Amino acid sequence: NTTTTTTVSYYYYYYICVFAVVALNDGKNYFDYESHIAHRIHNVGCRRRAIPLKDCFELQQFLKGDNKISAVVDFTSSTGELMEDALDALSGLNPDVYIFVSAGAIYDVVLESDQPLKESDSVRPSGSKRSFYASNNEFGDKMLSSEETLIARGVPYVILRAADLVGPRDTTHRWWQYQLWAEHFTTIGQGFPIPNELSAVPFSLSTGDDVAQAVVKVLQRKKINSVYNIAMEKTFTLPNLLLELCTHLNKEKECYANYNDDIESYHLYPSSHQGILSVEKAKSELGFEPSLWQSVLTTTVEFYRTGKALFSNEKDIVLGRLNKNIVPYLRLEALGSEINSDIEQLKSSLSEEVVAKPHHHVNDEL
Repeated sequence: NTTTTTTVSYYYYYYICVFAVVALNDGKNYFDYESHIAHRIHNVGCRRRAIPLKDCFELQQFLKGDNKISAVVDFTSSTGELMEDALDALSGLNPDVYIFVSAGAIYDVVLESDQPLKESDSVRPSGSKRSFYASNNEFGDKMLSSEETLIARGVPYVILRAADLVGPRDTTHRWWQYQLWAEHFTTIGQGFPIPNELSAVPFSLSTGDDVAQAVVKVLQRKKINSVYNIAMEKTFTLPNLLLELCTHLNKEKECYANYNDDIESYHLYPSSHQGILSVEKAKSELGFEPSLWQSVLTTTVEFYRTGKALFSNEKDIVLGRLNKNIVPYLRLEALGSEINSDIEQLKSSLSEEVVAKPHHHVNDEL
């Protein structure tokens, strides 16, 4: 599925070189999906939130074929009901492993544990406390229900719990909003809102590469019936993350934060508040190698810097959210003009780079 981060990396090319990949999704294409991925895989279109998978015509046609499925990788069963739907619809495939990409947010709805959070720290409280803890994070509660449903069905499974995502091709657009904000900080004229309650809360971040790597490692090592946290090893706080972004952009003298008591103020990280994820189990059992933050930071900033010129639809979504939530009305025109000027300069420089560096396929390098 391409609803979350679509990773174009060594691990993605491992998929398409070693396996015949079938993508079951709603047909929406993000970033450079068409040029990098679409022609290399078989796509089955189905809007699963609109109709049950058993009623999806394209999927049922595919299931009638003589297909041996080595693995299912599920990014979208974000409720127990959706997981039931997927397991019912795909039951006849008998995959070697069902890999569910879950979220670190599940730790918000379980009993408190020491830091860092280990995979075994996912025990729900009993009795009346269960609903109280579930209210801490509605998304985390639903994701844990998906995990519980998968485990209860008895199919061979692996659950990957990712932290908040950061990196290229992230369709949550959280990082890109902050980056666009920092790049045009003076024009926007608004400090980053940071709720006092979250100012010192530590959290982890994951990348699409981290998740893709973990999936490949699971397949290579034939792991089943296990759970792994997947994240970088660096610990973040929201002020620290924003400072590193501004410093990387040479904007540290312009950027500032507005600390306040309003937990509802416009902030995009973290989405869970129980702390950092331990990845020792994934490193030990899978040979997982977490991404290095400085490399991720450099790659991510450059991707979205040029993305203003390359991905107009996604850029418009990001700018629309900033305009709605942050940018003062009287500064909208100035910001728009400034971004359009950047785009024209980027298009000119990118055209020169294309001439200087003829296109080649990553498969040639492999």
